[in-house]
Amino acid sequence: MNETLFLPKDSQTYLNIFKFWVLPVIELGILTFIILNIRKSVKRYKQLKDKSPDFFTSLKTVCREMLPQRVAMLFVMEVSVVYYGFINWKKRLTEENEFTYHKKSGTPALFGALIFAVGIETTAVHFLVERWNPTVAWILTGIGIYTALQVFGFAKSLSQRPISIDPNSLGLKYGILNEVDIPYEDIVNIELTRKPIELDKLTRKITPFSNLEHHNVIIYLNKVNVLTGLYGIKRKFKTLALHIDEAEKFKIETDKYITNNTI
Repeated sequence: MNETLFLPKDSQTYLNIFKFWVLPVIELGILTFIILNIRKSVKRYKQLKDKSPDFFTSLKTVCREMLPQRVAMLFVMEVSVVYYGFINWKKRLTEENEFTYHKKSGTPALFGALIFAVGIETTAVHFLVERWNPTVAWILTGIGIYTALQVFGFAKSLSQRPISIDPNSLGLKYGILNEVDIPYEDIVNIELTRKPIELDKLTRKITPFSNLEHHNVIIYLNKVNVLTGLYGIKRKFKTLALHIDEAEKFKIETDKYITNNTI
């Protein structure tokens, strides 16, 4: 809509000044601000990457410094899905203090089945809705494809973010879907077991698939800790069940730190 059609000619002078002089300056200022912040973010990320090889952790730190909390986590998740799913194909070698959790579990098959189910459902919905409205059908198909790509990114992130036994805390991760750092003084006991557990507000599994995925380790705490999940959603817990490929070695190494913190 042309504003000049609704303004008398003698009132258009200031409007023209704004359109041809003030507005370009504002746009240039906004563009400069964005470019400077991007450069600052890239520089900050490179500094953090030298200290930590974990892309997800570094990206979170940078975005939280530049963006509001909710916007930052939304941006981090979307970028991480693309990064782990389609950019980072390099095999992640685990260090001595790191443990995988996807090789000996049914997790890859579970993600594969989920992607397959999304594909079947998307196809069925497309042909059903296309009879009514082809445009809507393709929109829903696009959403379905995007969902499948997200699931693929989640699955790829599992191998890139192993569990770590650090000097001050136990770093538990489930790809980019769940994570928590637990101080050793908060740990009462680590039990190697596959026994079923009843999930409640303070008893959880690190996997978002709940009982669809089995566990072989249960960690009991003396105080409430917080599990950070998808898009920064937080859930409290005192008991956490998870699967670790080398569970016995994990317990032996972790118990050393737990013992040192209880002396």
